[in-house]
Amino acid sequence: MHRLLGLSLFVCAGTLFAAAPPEPAIPQAKAAMARLPLRFEENRGQWDPSVRFTARSGGANLQLTAHGPAFLVGTNRVEIGLVHANASPVIEPLDQLPATTNYMVGARSQWHSGVANYARVRYQSVYPGIDVVYYGNQNQLEYDFVLAPGANPDAIRLNFHGDVQVSLTPNGDLALDSDGAQVLQKAPVIHQDNRRIKGRYTLLAGNQVGFRLDRYDRTRPLVIDPILVYCTFMGSSGADRVTAIKMGPKGQLYITGSTTTGEMPYIDGAYNNLSSGLTDIFLAIIDTTANGNFALKYFSYIGGAGVDIPLALEVDSQGVAFLAGSTTSTNFPVNGSVVQTTGAASTVAGFVTAIDPNIYGSDSLVYSTYFGGTNGNTSVNGIALDSAGFIYIIGTTKASDLPLTSSGYAQTRYGTQDAFLAEIDRNSTSLVYSTYLGGELTNDGRSIAVGSNGKVYFAATTTSTKFPLEGSFYRQFLQGGVDIIVGMMDMTKFGQSSLVYSTYFGGSDVDVVRKISLDAKNNVILTGYTLSNDFPVTADAVQRNAAGNTDVFVSVVNPNDPPRFLVYSTYFGGTQGEVAYDIKPDNAGNLYFTGYTLSPDLFTVGASQPGWGGGIDVFIAAIKPGTSGRAGLLYCTYVGATGTYVGSALALGADGSIYVGGYGNVGMPITINGYAGGATDGFIVVMK
Repeated sequence: MHRLLGLSLFVCAGTLFAAAPPEPAIPQAKAAMARLPLRFEENRGQWDPSVRFTARSGGANLQLTAHGPAFLVGTNRVEIGLVHANASPVIEPLDQLPATTNYMVGARSQWHSGVANYARVRYQSVYPGIDVVYYGNQNQLEYDFVLAPGANPDAIRLNFHGDVQVSLTPNGDLALDSDGAQVLQKAPVIHQDNRRIKGRYTLLAGNQVGFRLDRYDRTRPLVIDPILVYCTFMGSSGADRVTAIKMGPKGQLYITGSTTTGEMPYIDGAYNNLSSGLTDIFLAIIDTTANGNFALKYFSYIGGAGVDIPLALEVDSQGVAFLAGSTTSTNFPVNGSVVQTTGAASTVAGFVTAIDPNIYGSDSLVYSTYFGGTNGNTSVNGIALDSAGFIYIIGTTKASDLPLTSSGYAQTRYGTQDAFLAEIDRNSTSLVYSTYLGGELTNDGRSIAVGSNGKVYFAATTTSTKFPLEGSFYRQFLQGGVDIIVGMMDMTKFGQSSLVYSTYFGGSDVDVVRKISLDAKNNVILTGYTLSNDFPVTADAVQRNAAGNTDVFVSVVNPNDPPRFLVYSTYFGGTQGEVAYDIKPDNAGNLYFTGYTLSPDLFTVGASQPGWGGGIDVFIAAIKPGTSGRAGLLYCTYVGATGTYVGSALALGADGSIYVGGYGNVGMPITINGYAGGATDGFIVVMK
């Protein structure tokens, strides 16, 4: 009969996704990525020869060398060696998994395909009669010392190599401290035949650790089970942000953002498992339907060698993800009937990319094109789809040679920076429609939506006094230093007739729109921020007056019926400042929006965190238009602590769940593993 000494390495995998805390004092994460199965990849030349296997779960990375496991504490590598152990144990992978991994980087001679994955790895006879087996149990990395009868547990000595300080806490835990980070290996739980045996760690010289056990029956199996709680600085150590989220078909939550490292989790069969440049795009898909146990279904990097930033996301009825943003990469991946095959080396270009997660591997990139000019920067800030699959984009450019169509409203750039709008058929290299749009100064195209009537609705900001207006405009003149533009286009029309409606909108100071959505009546729902004390509001506003230095505005307008243009409008904010980034209506016409706040005195309703966290906090709120005053505020909560946390994207689930994506810095209480890992980390907050 064998004796078993089990050590568990608990890995909080990744720093990207989390659920909202049920109580502000006890943050709890729905660790979506931490539930991923653990896989050990064999080294077939893709890593340093000293590494035999690597296990990854989310952002966590454990390397198995000939001498034992190695991992990071903070930024320092720590290896757990075995003192006086067999220097050349037989290392045997066990339980091969169906998944394989492909590494296709650099020259073809350096590619490695079909790399096997295993559930366990065994080191045989590390001590006489003692094997070590490494394996994963969902979000745990575990290693068990398996003792044959007569083997001596006193022979086991752990040696922690690296720039790490080993100490014992008052609770008997083993603390590993390095570079401001700490890993705790909990006091061992020792049991024999379901009976607790007393025991503890013992510290030896040179960062060595042994076990001291009280009396036990040496003829019976014994289990020593410490847990290494590895919840600090796991996942991406760089700057990661969630910039857009979208609820796709069948409860699939699509998430995109940017990362500066290649440490994020991956899924076999995705477009690209490896980071390619300085800042890469990521696309993740989470299944939200499994009784709250979120599962990562898809994860891919997208990009070239430069800085690639996704700014907008849409998903069609088949689950194809359409991304848009900006890139400095001259080798950004292109595919299909592209509008532009290359980007200018000295400028920032826009891009439009479509990924079909239902297709395996690199073929999942079903469409990708540059969009920009050669003599000025361009970014695609918004994207929309119609029922026929045509792509609509809006953005900002300083280029004077943007790709245009003869049917466009304007053929030349008017200001120093213009907005642009375009319609793309991904089955054609020719644009369906493309135009500049702007006045004599700076113009910024921000958001776009396609109505059920086939019209294209858009919002922009401008400093121009001569922005082109059309129809029975709500405001004829620029009111403040920066104003909002709300407009509607018919891209089936030619030239100036394609601009159906356009108006200034705002107060006498700075007003900036961030996002628009449409309701069932094709009313345009806008949000952003305002510095104006006279921003237009309606009688049923939740908040009729500005409260702080900067306030959020939530407005519903009707370009289809200009005499009744202003349907609903309100301020939202406290005494300091707020900015909103995204807004969505539900089927009942309630408006959900998110952003960030510096105010300690927001009026909270039904909040999971009713009090200000002390820094820049996320807010999540819902308003019922038509119900005036505070009675119209259906929901409002803070999310955050004494740091910086921004809610940048919002989606609504069919079951009434609210999903908010964003980014925060170190100390955020709701990261997947309870701790942020880099300069900034993305998150998903889930409110039921």
